Amino acid sequence: MKHVLLLVALAACNPTLTVQSPQPPGRIARMDPVRTFWGLQRYRLELSRGVAIALTCDLDGPCEHMQVVSDDPAIAEVRPASLGVLQQGGLDGEQTSAALVVVGKAPGATRLHVRSKGKERDVVVTVVAPPEPGALTAAR
Repeated sequence: MKHVLLLVALAACNPTLTVQSPQPPGRIARMDPVRTFWGLQRYRLELSRGVAIALTCDLDGPCEHMQVVSDDPAIAEVRPASLGVLQQGGLDGEQTSAALVVVGKAPGATRLHVRSKGKERDVVVTVVAPPEPGALTAAR
């Protein structure tokens, strides 16, 4: 039983991500948590090609020394960002948010690895082709 509690505690200590930008009209930009019995395991992100989504990272306050790596930057490119948003930083008061932007570059699937303070959270990214220009008007 002690091992089970330790696994649950360790899973809860990884970075959490929050979407900070809206989905553009007629395109996809959506992130969902993937939960199991043990809690939050990873995130699933779906983007249209050419769309960017802003995320903030939290680990007992804004993620410190955050590193983000894409397994395939040709599909999903990651860039550090400054959103100008303050976040509660534990006992230290408010701090600038740790942020990143993910850009859908080409249709396909890849993974992002978000690291902070030796902890990691994965994001499974699927980039889809945007709808054809006539598809939106034909649907009306």
